[in-house]
Amino acid sequence: MKLQISCEEAVVPPCPHFGFCGGCKYQHVAYDEQLAQKQTYIATLFNREVSDIVASEPFWRYRNKMEFSFSQARSGEKFLGLMRGRGRVENLESCWLTSFWFMEALSFVRQWWESTNIRAYYPPKDEGTLRTLTLREGVYTGEKMAILTISGRNEYALSQKEVEEFKETLQGVDTVVLRKQIIAKKCPTRFEQTLLKGEGRIRENLHGQDGRVWTFSIRSDSFFQPNTRSAETLYQLALESAKLDPNDCVLDLYCGTGTLGIFASSLVKEVIGIELNSDAVADAKYNFELNGVQNMRVIEGDVGEVLGELDFSANVVIVDPPRVGLGKEALKHLMELYPSKIIYISCNPVTQTAECNTLCERGYDIVSIQPVDQFPHTPHIENIVLLTRVIRAIG
Repeated sequence: MKLQISCEEAVVPPCPHFGFCGGCKYQHVAYDEQLAQKQTYIATLFNREVSDIVASEPFWRYRNKMEFSFSQARSGEKFLGLMRGRGRVENLESCWLTSFWFMEALSFVRQWWESTNIRAYYPPKDEGTLRTLTLREGVYTGEKMAILTISGRNEYALSQKEVEEFKETLQGVDTVVLRKQIIAKKCPTRFEQTLLKGEGRIRENLHGQDGRVWTFSIRSDSFFQPNTRSAETLYQLALESAKLDPNDCVLDLYCGTGTLGIFASSLVKEVIGIELNSDAVADAKYNFELNGVQNMRVIEGDVGEVLGELDFSANVVIVDPPRVGLGKEALKHLMELYPSKIIYISCNPVTQTAECNTLCERGYDIVSIQPVDQFPHTPHIENIVLLTRVIRAIG
């Protein structure tokens, strides 16, 4: 069951690219109506009442990251912007999802590109050079990053002069990274990165519910919630719902760079994170040091496998899995662990509903359901479910 937002009373979309660009589909629907339909969607999925959905504030210019694509017509006409479907790119001059400097940077890069003979990458033939331009910012810190991704084939490499000219177009950007995407038949895609400017990372601050300000390092390939202010709200509400105790021991599954676990660390006795991605694990450890966190550690490995071998008694488990959900193995070991509370956060309420139903069949009750709108004008939604243990599961 996918969320389809309908328009009962249209409003005027502010973006001139609306209807062509694939960045957002529902600018023509009043924001209050978007929220109402998202809340109804969650209530229908779970077949029960849910808490009032929390709006994104602001609901324009909320994204801290955007990836723009390069494309080129047979005539030579160049396009740089967001995908509009069927491999076509909308040549963006404006975007209401990002802060203003994103479009300024896009304009400067477009001018640089127009002054060269560099061709956009063409996937069907694995030809050309320029693939994507990714921009990131720290909303609270003001730090900025740009990542230019190009073909990994040597014959399409940029010259040193072209690299220097690209870097010079991005004055005011703290960190600039050149990334080669290397593809080969029967081999996994890999990336090689060259730091052109800055430290190779930016920082962002997030405010915890206990009043503390946490600082997080973001590298070019780090995952970080795309809506900074809404992420603060999401984490605060998740931990508030659990009513954590200073003696609690917490497991943070799919912990990524440790963001949510670090939020919880000042409220509990101990936090252990589990994460498969080695780069995310390295980022998490860096973030522990950055924030002086001494009661959290992270284990690298598949969540299902590590859970089956972990000798750790946790009474609270936080899960924030990928869209496909926990999966059978992780869910099985989670039920064997049988913690008193589970905080289940998901960007895919369909898989979340199914797995919460399974947990309810095995001795849990759903205490609260809290939808949070992180992505206005799109069908995407984050949802927090708190489950508490009722009776010892049998079987």
